[in-house]
Amino acid sequence: MKPRRIQGTFPLTLTIAVILAGALAISLLFFSFWQKLNKNVEVILKDQFNQQQLMLARKIAYDVGSYFDFLENVLMSYGRMFQNAPPQKRELEEVLAERFARHKHFGVLEIRRYNAAGRGEQVFSILASPPPAVSLILPGEYLQWAQDPAHRGRLFLSKTFVNPASPWHGRRVMRFLTPLYWGQDRAFSGVLEYLLDPFFICEKVTAGVRSGQTGYPWIIDQDEFLLAHYEKDFVGHNAIQIHIARNPTIKFLGLRELNAALLAGKEGVTEYESGWHRQKTGRVPKLAAYTPISFLGGLITGVTDLEDPEHNRWGVAVVAPVEEVAGQVAQLLHQELFLAGIFIGLVILASVALIGIVLAFNKTLARQVELKTRELLVSQERLMHSERFAAVGEAAAYVSHEIKNPLMVIGGLAGQVERRLKTEPAAQEKLRLIRREVKRLEAFLSELRDFLQPGRPHMQKVNLNDLILEVKALMSQAAEEKGLSLEERLDPNLPQLPADPNQLNQVLVNLIKNALEATEIGDRIILATGTQDKQVWFSIQDTGKGMKPEVQEKAFHPFFTTKEKGTGLGLAVIHKIITDHEGIVELETAPGVGTTFTIRLSVEG
Repeated sequence: MKPRRIQGTFPLTLTIAVILAGALAISLLFFSFWQKLNKNVEVILKDQFNQQQLMLARKIAYDVGSYFDFLENVLMSYGRMFQNAPPQKRELEEVLAERFARHKHFGVLEIRRYNAAGRGEQVFSILASPPPAVSLILPGEYLQWAQDPAHRGRLFLSKTFVNPASPWHGRRVMRFLTPLYWGQDRAFSGVLEYLLDPFFICEKVTAGVRSGQTGYPWIIDQDEFLLAHYEKDFVGHNAIQIHIARNPTIKFLGLRELNAALLAGKEGVTEYESGWHRQKTGRVPKLAAYTPISFLGGLITGVTDLEDPEHNRWGVAVVAPVEEVAGQVAQLLHQELFLAGIFIGLVILASVALIGIVLAFNKTLARQVELKTRELLVSQERLMHSERFAAVGEAAAYVSHEIKNPLMVIGGLAGQVERRLKTEPAAQEKLRLIRREVKRLEAFLSELRDFLQPGRPHMQKVNLNDLILEVKALMSQAAEEKGLSLEERLDPNLPQLPADPNQLNQVLVNLIKNALEATEIGDRIILATGTQDKQVWFSIQDTGKGMKPEVQEKAFHPFFTTKEKGTGLGLAVIHKIITDHEGIVELETAPGVGTTFTIRLSVEG
């Protein structure tokens, strides 16, 4: 008897058509939403990346400001010197020479002192043959500023300019001046000038700064001359002109707008088109974040007058190719598009098979039950494995206990027999061999016992420095036998900490033994202590052979060793002891450099 169609149901073909149409509509909506979402994601990622670049630019600007804050402090100190009586020339020579010896490492090319008429009196230079002081003349506008009594105790910073005179002819430099008023009558006595190297300053604050994978910073002065750039041959040239010289096919309009905004004192983010990036040539869109560098915004304000204050500023920008963000987004989009295509296909196929899924529900349910059963079996197997491992641990502890007593008897009897067989050297040697092997087995069983059944630490207040000195005295003879000495660098203000002194003694002895085994004559072993973030730390450092990466990875694994007669339990026991103390063990090592074990323990327990 054929089953009758249920009244009110749709034909099968119509049902499939409706399902397919619905799946197609859903797929189109999904694709449209996906496109809009990806565009929004790209915009957001670009903005976030540029905000990170802006933070880098602000940090560089802050570092430049800090540098000039430092110089302001230095120059202001000259105004407070010799207030009671003018200095002797030799006395002044010693003061300026001592200061130049320190400040020449901070981008100071020369320290010059001019007399009240603006003629050179003294000069200290990084050059082996500096210009004669008498050949130096302070430009009239600077001398006129310094002679104004209202400027006593103030400073004057020039713009970067091309020095017209030897020995810095053709080089962009800056002048930092302060008037000198000495003696009780505060008479104008001259001018002190620091001749600065702006390239040194900018190279220092941009060194090592990188945005993303290949982005970099650059700095321009008020004339758009590059003071720092990834392309070293760009430094000292006009930013626009050197870019056009590199790639004349591009007008660099975006870069011109960016520089104009910088020199107008504006901060922001933008995109512009460059002609290359590192080794890649051609049109390269770039993301840029920029901020001005002001010489009046530091910690010391109101003491420095700027030459042409409306324009005397630098600008820093951090740039990176758009493809560093867009490329990653595009790669992600392609992957998503591929997945979306798969998803749409699966939706259509799933829609066609929807009716079949209902018929196959029982089979699917059976497969799910089987899968869950397999998962339970795997979990059961893991549990059994853990239980077997625990049983092995208990068995090992039992074997350790049962073997130790017979070993002690064997070792003792071997010693007695050895003393009686004085006339048989061969037998004595064999007995000595038995005793050595018994001692080695006893040591192994002791380490195994410590690892399997470590005692709980008995906490008490411990002076870590005293403990280290005791262990050092204990191990000094072993070190001397290898031609080594144990150095110490202990913090005298180390607080006491709650710990088990016996267990820490065991940790120190094992670590020093390892260091002795890893070093040769000429190497060093350093014992150090210190405090950091409410923690006390101690370290054992050696300059021995170090560890390979694959050895370092397994260093704390039980029974792992690279020694011929090692048990592989020493570092595992150390790790267990420090873990019981709620501490941390850190390992730093490199082949041919040495190894440092650092233990960190809480002061509060």
